[in-house]
Amino acid sequence: MSAILTTVVALSALPPLARLWRGPSLWDRLTGATSVNVRITLLLALEAARSGHGVLLDVALAYAMLGFLGTVLVARFGERGER
Repeated sequence: MSAILTTVVALSALPPLARLWRGPSLWDRLTGATSVNVRITLLLALEAARSGHGVLLDVALAYAMLGFLGTVLVARFGERGER
């Protein structure tokens, strides 16, 4: 069952990866990157539940917080219009 969930989550990351790759605007790329970060966090949490390694939940939480911080920083940069 966990292999099926992992496959489904990994396949659900393909459309955001395409949005991240093709763009064309900063906001499209930011949306794609945020969506990919969410999928990676979910994969880390799934692996923690499957393997029983609680440290992976800490890694997933730290990764989610860094992803959120990165999203906020890029969004603030984009609002100012600096390139």
